[in-house]
Formats: sequence, C-alpha cells, structure tokens
Amino acid sequence: MKPLILYSLIAFFATTVAASTRPTITFTFYHYPPDIRVVDGKPTGRYIDQLNAVADTAGYDVRWMASTIDEEADMLNEGRRAICSTGRMPTLERAEKWAFLPYLFDVVPGDIVLTLPRYLDRLRAHGNIVSLAKDSTMIGTLLESGIYGEKVDTIIRSNPSWILRTGKTDFQLMSMVLAGRAHYTIVPKDQWEEAKRVIPGTSTLVALENYGAHPDYPIYIACSKGVPKETLRALGDAMAQHGFPPGTLADH
Repeated sequence: MKPLILYSLIAFFATTVAASTRPTITFTFYHYPPDIRVVDGKPTGRYIDQLNAVADTAGYDVRWMASTIDEEADMLNEGRRAICSTGRMPTLERAEKWAFLPYLFDVVPGDIVLTLPRYLDRLRAHGNIVSLAKDSTMIGTLLESGIYGEKVDTIIRSNPSWILRTGKTDFQLMSMVLAGRAHYTIVPKDQWEEAKRVIPGTSTLVALENYGAHPDYPIYIACSKGVPKETLRALGDAMAQHGFPPGTLADH
C-alpha cells in the first residue's frame, strides 16, 4: 500500500473515532424566517448559528430534526424523546411538562390580527381580540400549540367550533384567510412582513393594531424532560458563556 494512501486511511479512521466520542443533542427546526430558514432541507439563520455555537461550547454536536411547531410541542409534552426546541414562550402550564433553560434566548415581536378588507368593519366593531374570539359567526384560524394571551387561550381551551386549529405555520394561517377559509388569524408581526415577500396576496391583508393581541414576548430554549439533567446544565452554562442574560421564567 502506498504511504500516502495509508496515511489518509489512518487520518480518516482517527477522525471517525474522535467524532464518535462526542455526544449529540437533537434540536427540532421548522421554517420560521427571518431567524430560521430551511434551504434544501437544512436549517440556516441566526437561531441555528447561535444554537450550534452553544452546543459546541457545551461539548455537543447538534443533530437537527425537521418538525412542525405542533409536532415539536407534542414531543415536549410527551417527554420521551430527548429533544430541545429553537425557542418557546414559557408558561406555568408548559413549565410543568417542559424543561426551560434559565437564560433569555430572544424577544419575539408581538402578535397582530389579520383579516381581509371586507371583514375589517366587523372586526373593528368588536374592539378587541377577546370579544372577537367569542363570536361564533367569525371563523378564526390559529396554531394548535400557539399561545395568544390568557383570556384568548381560555376561550380556545373550550374547543369552539369556529376557531380552527389545523394550520401548521403562520404562513399557512395567512393563506387560509386569503383563500376565504377563515375570517381572521393571529400571527407575529415579523411573520406577516416575511410572508408579504413570498406569498402573493398577503400584502392585501389588513392588520388591526392595539387590538389586545399578545405583545412582544420572551422565548427560552425548551427541552423535553427526556434530556438528561447534566445536558441541560451544560447547555445552560454554555448560554451564560455566550452572554445570554439570565431569564425570569417565574414572571411568565
């Protein structure tokens, strides 16, 4: 065997052995621009770069697993698979089932209510999102695992037939309103701005400002209870090293 080939094989096997000794942590992902974009099936963007850096500092390689926001919530609720998310808003109910890292990951722009121009006067007559959500003649479309504020969430928990929970992404929710399958939806402000760039007709939707939708909110890295405590500690310590501020989970 030629020396160069032998050297290459030795280097290859040495690298393979070294790589196999480094533990992995699974993060779920879905298209959530501008901070997460899925290109050719792979996640890119600010959140992806930050979490790769945190995991590397903690001594882990990241295994990225494609998901939807609702599938992610189901896995977090079940607590059997050892997965972490790319950021979720904490609530007391979620904190009972999910393990939140104690550092603020980001602050997400608040929600807006979107509708078609022909329904605008009917929505305005309600004055706020809580009154609208009680109206059985107005069909809303929301994410199954979305958080929309305690008063709205209380209404949603009663499973009213006029609020659809079949949408998997904010983009899909907006498309449902455009298609006439719902009178309104609730999405983060930045998701509407992104949708206007890529979904024809989205710019024809109108937003109701100061309508009682959820304001800007903090998100934290949420992991399932299936993630070992030593892994959670390592990720938390790494977030501190990268300058993420200590969070105040008890306030949310």
